[in-house]
Amino acid sequence: MGQLSVGLLFPVLPAISLALAEDPDRVQLLISVYLLAFGPVQLLYGPLSDARGRRPVLLAGLTLALLGVVLCLLPGVSFEWLLLGRLLQGLGAGCGAVVSRAMLRDSFEGPALRNALSYIAMAAALTPIIAPALGGVIGHHLGWYSVFVAMLLYLVLLWLLLLAGFRETHNGQRRPMSLAGIVANYRRLLGQRHFLGHGGMLWGQFSLMMVSVSVMPYVMQQQIGMSAAEYGSWALIPALGLLLGGIINNRIQHRVPAEQILRLSPFIQLVAGLWVLLAPLQPGWLIAGIFIQALGNGMAFPNAMSRLLEPYRDLAGAAAALSGALQMLSAGLLSAGLVYYGVATAFSLGLCILLGAMMLKLLSRCAVGRF
Repeated sequence: MGQLSVGLLFPVLPAISLALAEDPDRVQLLISVYLLAFGPVQLLYGPLSDARGRRPVLLAGLTLALLGVVLCLLPGVSFEWLLLGRLLQGLGAGCGAVVSRAMLRDSFEGPALRNALSYIAMAAALTPIIAPALGGVIGHHLGWYSVFVAMLLYLVLLWLLLLAGFRETHNGQRRPMSLAGIVANYRRLLGQRHFLGHGGMLWGQFSLMMVSVSVMPYVMQQQIGMSAAEYGSWALIPALGLLLGGIINNRIQHRVPAEQILRLSPFIQLVAGLWVLLAPLQPGWLIAGIFIQALGNGMAFPNAMSRLLEPYRDLAGAAAALSGALQMLSAGLLSAGLVYYGVATAFSLGLCILLGAMMLKLLSRCAVGRF
């Protein structure tokens, strides 16, 4: 839910800019505002779901997200109303990432938890790759307004399915909500090397992926001259890389420790960054570099996420909330930084991936020790 609402919009940002006569840099705020709302609000949803249960929190968050999309669909909507709608949509959608991870921690333990998180992480990581392709096709044939219609239909369907079929998973002792308790739990998590190391790798991998999916539409459409629909077809290739990375991970996870995969993943990102930085400005060459990056993401996501949540049975909501908040906050700040520095070319994208790979290597040493 959260990532689909970001990815669908990426390919139609240039069309929104033209339709509303807004500067492209300002239109990028539709992504940044969403992410900056999506991230911090998770800090509330985690403890709230621990105290009140997963089901009512999910339904309430979805209702708020629906209200935000409705604002974006007002007749003759202005850019300011779009920003407000995206803000509300982000505030509501923040429930999904937190509660879904807490639900898994409610339902599985030990190796079963790692396996379940592996599959869920593959699906969650695949969405930001597939969503731009879908958004490109919808935007090309039906216009940018129809992308918000697609978001509305998806959220309504999801709300109805949860209302009819979702059963509460948090059947243990409910944690009462208190500001002092919430702050104490978050301080405890932030003081642990395990949480910061594995969380940092998860947030860094996600941020690099968001950089690629946000910059590539501009590279392909403005530097190379593709249409939104043509870019949507090319965007499916990195999705295959992400899926392949997840398949490889599942095949080797019983023979290769998670820590070893996490040590390897920064080197894959390093290769991807160098490839994009040095490759000719042609679609096949550039997509090949993003394919390599997606392959590394697909291998890293499940291991970083599962290793992060494994120790926190009694703090499932809080751990998922803090991790999700920092993940989206880092991606949102990075997205705003791209706007400020005007990162919209293949060279600048390759440089960002390269620098990110170096940072991931430092984080891997913090999380799992020296290579």
